[in-house]
Formats: sequence, C-alpha cells, structure tokens
Amino acid sequence: MPSRTSFLSRTGLLTLAAAALILGLLPGELMAAAKPSPAATEDAVKALESARAAALMAADTTALSRLVADDFIEISRFGQIRTKAVNIREIGNGDLKLTSVKYDSLRVRVYGDVAILMGIADNTGLSHGMPFAGKLRYTRVFVRRDGRWQAVAMQHTMLQ
Repeated sequence: MPSRTSFLSRTGLLTLAAAALILGLLPGELMAAAKPSPAATEDAVKALESARAAALMAADTTALSRLVADDFIEISRFGQIRTKAVNIREIGNGDLKLTSVKYDSLRVRVYGDVAILMGIADNTGLSHGMPFAGKLRYTRVFVRRDGRWQAVAMQHTMLQ
C-alpha cells in the first residue's frame, strides 16, 4: 500500500497538472509563472552590488570570488583588461585597498538570464600604494547560472 506522503505528492502533482490544463498553460508558461518578477530580480542584482561593496571594503576575497564568474573581464578606467584572478590577487595582497565605496543612480535592466547594472561609483583607496579618489560611471553585466547571479563583465569611465 502506498504511503500517505507519496499519495499526497502524487495528488498535488495531479492537481497542479489539472490546474495547468484548465488554465490553458503550457509547461514553459507554467515555469515562467514561477520565475521572480523583473522588479524582484532588479532588487536582487542591486543587493549583490551592495554585497560586493561590503566585500571590497573588507578585502573579503572569498565573498568576491562567489560574486564574480571565473570568466569575468573588466575594462578599467585606463582601458586596461583585468580578469577575476588579477582583481582577487590585488585585493588579497593589499595592492588594491578600498577605503570608501559609494554607489549612486543604480539602474538594472533584465533580459532573461542577463542583467545589466549601470550607475555611478564614488571610490577612494590605494592602488599599489598610490591614493586614488573619484567618481566613475560604470556598467556591470550579470549572468544567472545554476540559479545564481554572477558578474561576467564590467566597464567604467572616469567622470570629471
């Protein structure tokens, strides 16, 4: 005799399938209904950006590694190409030390499993012992892989 739990599980699945048929939903539409709203996704991406700022301030390379994809590429304010490995190494060994990270005018656009964040960063710190400060307009591209968002690209330009 089947257990009560398996009976309830089958009953629940049958009820969901029947409801989908009654409502005329196709499997893809049913899955889309379960995805977060664009506004919820925008908020989630902004929260990741805030988590990144906190990790930068703490020089937390473990947290930064989770937030950034292995294939991440950055185009710096000077036009240099920087990889995830370079960023993590410089933060970890102290060559890049941020003392202030502030974000303004953040906007997010979502295109399926791609989110583009644009905003202004006002950062201060030391790069290879030299102080820096100033505002940047930047774009960061996130991709949702295995159910989580990671940064895959970034480009920033100094503001006067």
